[in-house]
Order: sequence, then C-alpha cells, then structure tokens
Amino acid sequence: MKHLFAAVVVVFAMAACATGQGVASGVATSGTAAPTPTTSPPSATPPASPSKPPSASPALFPSGPLPAGIYTIQPFVGPGGLCTGQTGCTEAGAEDDAIRITLTVPDGWSGLEISIVPSVESYSPPGGAGLLFMRGGWLYAAPLCARPGNDGGPTIPTGTTVDNFVTALVDHPEVNVTSPVDVTLGGYSGKYLELRAPANTTTDELGPDPSGCNYYFVWDPGIYAQGPNALWRIWVLDVAGVRVVVRADSFPGTTPRVQAQLQAIVNSIEIQP
Repeated sequence: MKHLFAAVVVVFAMAACATGQGVASGVATSGTAAPTPTTSPPSATPPASPSKPPSASPALFPSGPLPAGIYTIQPFVGPGGLCTGQTGCTEAGAEDDAIRITLTVPDGWSGLEISIVPSVESYSPPGGAGLLFMRGGWLYAAPLCARPGNDGGPTIPTGTTVDNFVTALVDHPEVNVTSPVDVTLGGYSGKYLELRAPANTTTDELGPDPSGCNYYFVWDPGIYAQGPNALWRIWVLDVAGVRVVVRADSFPGTTPRVQAQLQAIVNSIEIQP
C-alpha cells in the first residue's frame, strides 16, 4: 500500500464504508503454515476452538499493528455490503449484520478496518498480502479500465448466491480465473477459485497515467488489484443463506513466510451467522 500505506487506508476505508463497519476483540494464540497457492483449494486444517472473546463491547480494528491473538469481527454491519448504488440489486437486509468471523492473527500483522495485512510488507507489491471479507458485488465489463464513480459503475449482475457470483466470474471474457472447486471454510461450504490480475495492471499509487487505465477493478463494492500479477484466492461461501466472499491476496514477490502466515489466518477462520 505504498507511502502509500495511508493512501490505501483510504481505499480500504472506502471499501469498508461500502460493506459496513467491522468490529473486533482479541486474545492470544497462534496459527499453522500452508503451501504456496495452487489452482486447487489450499488444504485447510480444522481450526482449533478459539478462546472465549472478552465480554466487553468489541472495538473497530485499529489502522495499525495488531497484538497476536484471536479476533472476532462483524464485517458487514450496516447497509451496502452487496450492491451499493446498483439498480435492481437487493441487499440481504440485516441478515449479514449478525455474521461474526473469528480468526487467529500472528505477530507482525495490522488491521485496516475490516481487512488484515502484514505490518512490514503491507498490501503492496512486491511482497505484500491481505485478507479481506466481502459480499461479492456486480462485475465491471472492462475491469482493467474500471474506476468507481468514473465510468458508470459495474453492469454485470451477480445475483445473491454462491453460484450466481462464481458463474459470473467464470463467464467473464476479461477475467482470468481457475475452474471453481467445492470447498469448506469456517464451517460453511461453497466454491474456491483463483483470479490473476494482468501483468500490465497498475494503480495511482504505482504511477498514474491520466490517459490510460490505472486500475484493475473486478467487482464493486470491492477493492482493486494493487499491482501486476496480483493473485486473489477466493472462497465464496453460503453462510445460512448469505453469500460471504473471503479473499486472500498476494503478489509474485510475497515471501513464503508471509504466504504461510496468511494461509494460517485463513485456516483459523470460524464463522457464526
């Protein structure tokens, strides 16, 4: 997220406003390692039952380092998690507000609203990473040139179900995704697939070209790719009838250590509807 860290905090804040605010509380624990991403779902180990969260009211994830621990977040509190500003799209109402995601965060990671990034590498190429929680909005017809608020917005509907969203991604002629496979995460079933951003992807942080395409923005509400060849590992889950999208992002230069920590966080996820 570049000097950058502050600039992408703004982007994440925008995404958080679109998806609702996350709330979190935490106690200490640790995670497990996993291999480099492949086109089949990473082998998730069953998460250990987390310690009971503190009874005090949870606080927002701070925009800064997180003490190692177990955190419970509500990433979809408030309106706008599925289809902000999209004509003909229906939100799930209050059904997604109650969804709680519990996960284990190791030392060396930071919170950004409803997202988690490594504190040193942040969410920037060449070695950054990030874990995001979304609902899965409509798709842009031309992702490489998409810029929210500047081109009329997304135009490809994605419905409200797991299959609706996955099918829209697979059928999109300008989106490079792997074949979806069945997966279970956090106690809920769904589909897993991987999306690779183009090699010529850039962003305003990396060097704007006013006459060119500076973003690779696939769906909205969401977050654009932060650099060339960004890899999005995507779990699309049915959580008691509510579609939940878990996205673990990395880059070709992301180290095995950060990759392993990111997968350990994913492995630890538990979801309560």
